[in-house]
Amino acid sequence: MLSVERKIKRVLVANIKKYRMRRRLTQEQAAELASITSKYWQRLEMTSQIDLPSLKVLFKIADVLNVPASKLLHK
Repeated sequence: MLSVERKIKRVLVANIKKYRMRRRLTQEQAAELASITSKYWQRLEMTSQIDLPSLKVLFKIADVLNVPASKLLHK
């Protein structure tokens, strides 16, 4: 069974990618708009990396993707 963190990460990764692609943004463009490094954005989109963003970063990402932060955590 997957740990809670891995389950959250899997959902988060899928949603970040989905909404970024809907906005037709590259990882680099999205990262710049969120004021985070492109390396960090890349890590956020990797299921192999377990680290989860802080709430502050989660809300920045949601703003860039034009969705409520809660949508990034829903299946």
